[in-house]
Parts: sequence; C-alpha cells; structure tokens
Amino acid sequence: MTAEANKMRGAASGATKSVCARRRLLPAFTLILLCLSGGCAGWWSKTLPPPEPPLKIVVAQMALEAPITKSTQMQTFEETPSPEIEPVIRTQLIEEVELRVQRLLTEQLAAQPGFQVMPFSETRRLAGNLGVRREPLSDAQLRALADESGADIIITGRIPDYGAVRWQYWVGGWAMTATAHLMTVGFASGWNPAIVGGFMALDLSTDLPFWWGGAYAFGWGLRPVRVQVEAVQTGRCGGPLWDTQTVMVLIPGKTLAVFPPEERRRKEVQLGVNLERAIRDIADAAGRSLRLKPCGPEPESEQAPQ
Repeated sequence: MTAEANKMRGAASGATKSVCARRRLLPAFTLILLCLSGGCAGWWSKTLPPPEPPLKIVVAQMALEAPITKSTQMQTFEETPSPEIEPVIRTQLIEEVELRVQRLLTEQLAAQPGFQVMPFSETRRLAGNLGVRREPLSDAQLRALADESGADIIITGRIPDYGAVRWQYWVGGWAMTATAHLMTVGFASGWNPAIVGGFMALDLSTDLPFWWGGAYAFGWGLRPVRVQVEAVQTGRCGGPLWDTQTVMVLIPGKTLAVFPPEERRRKEVQLGVNLERAIRDIADAAGRSLRLKPCGPEPESEQAPQ
C-alpha cells in the first residue's frame, strides 16, 4: 500500500508540475500573440499626470528604412509597373508613407492631454526652410529646429519593417518551432518519409506567412509594420529623453470589414491599417509617460557672480 501510495503521489506531483509549466508558458505565448496583433509600446509604461504647462512638441521626419526593393511590396497593382517607371513609383510610395506617418503621429500626439504639438504643415515649412531632409537630424539642425519652433521636445522616427519582417528577426523563432513540430511528427510516425515530408511542406506553407508576413487568408491580413520613435529634449538639459517601438502584424477580419470587399485584399489598405494602429499605440504610450526630465543645478561658471 505504501509503495502504491508513493507512486500515486509521484504521478500526481508530475502532473501538477506539467500543468504548472504549461501555466507558466501560457502567459508568454499570450504576450507574444497580443503584441503581434495589438501592439505593446505602452504595456510597461507608467501613467503619469498630464504635464503642466503643456509640452511643446515637434514631430520631425520619419524615415522608412525597411528594405523595399519593389513598389509591389507596398501596393497592389492591376498591372506590374514597367522597369522604366518602377524606381520612380517606389520612391514616390516611400515618400508618401513617410509623410503619412509624420502627419498621423502629429495628429495623435496633439490629441494627448498636456501636449501642444506644432501642426504638420507648419513643421514641413520649417523643416524646408532649415534644409532638413530624410537623413537623421544633425546636432546643428536639432538646435536650429528647437530655436525656430520653441519646442521642448523633438520627435523623430523610423520604420524598420513594412510589409515583411526581416529574416534576421524571424528565422530563429521559426526554426525552433519547426524543429519541435518535426520531432513530434517524426516520433509519432516512426519517421515515415512521406508523412514527415508532407507535414513539413504544410508547416512551411502555414508558418512562413505568420513569421515573415505578407499574406491575406480567411479575411485576415498579415502585414507587419514596426515603428520606432525617439524623443529628444531641447534646451540646457537637452539630450535623448524617451524612445519606444511597436509592431503590428495580424489584422483581424472585423477590422478589414469596414472596407469594401474589393479593397480588403489590397496591400496598401492592409499596411495602412497596421500603420495607423502602430501610431495610435505609440501616441498613447507617449501620453502616459513622455515628460521632461528635471534639470540639475547650473554649473558654477554659468551662475551669476554674487
């Protein structure tokens, strides 16, 4: 009886550990999926009271740095552009996305309590006068932009992923998942080549769109968009102040349902949806936590003589 009781206790203990392990893994998988589908820029940011007086903010240039080699990566065409006009169209589409992000972030930040954001058109005019282009702001341009605008904070950003995730970011995760699936099916089938080969082909066809992006199936879209922003404080206490990023991948069918059926499959529509969701996520995170850092005491050399 004692031996049998010990076995039963051992089995129960093993089952409890297995359940606990699954419970520990579940939040991690849930976190990953929610980040992919809904963004996570502000999950760990502490909500602070709105700034008083309001912060003066300028949203400067936003650079699309994703490796876009063809315009068809960004937009659905009835006919593929000819090689002669392809570079022109691609350049134009990239510029349109950059301006759209700058305008959206300007509008979304302006809706946050305690933020006084320079209008998009005024920022564009000022940047043109100062010769600001797509390149990162130099220290001289940053100071000039701050002096001309009177801004407390200048925000710049970049879009590293647009329509697809770079292979360096997803191939490791996909390889681990595929290996686990392969081992499970292999042992279950006695490593039958037909079964294992068929499963791996199915696994590739279903997993690659998720990890890499760029698919539309069953009314859902997979169009990855990752946006990173950085805020720089101006003035005597100037310097890097705040940064965040968010990624949107999954587009639920109910989100695309607001568009006419013929538009739901279009790449520019799906990318635009995730771009707007990413910008809203970042603006909300900024509203909760973007504040000026306090200045320390002035150096003795800058203090007035007694």
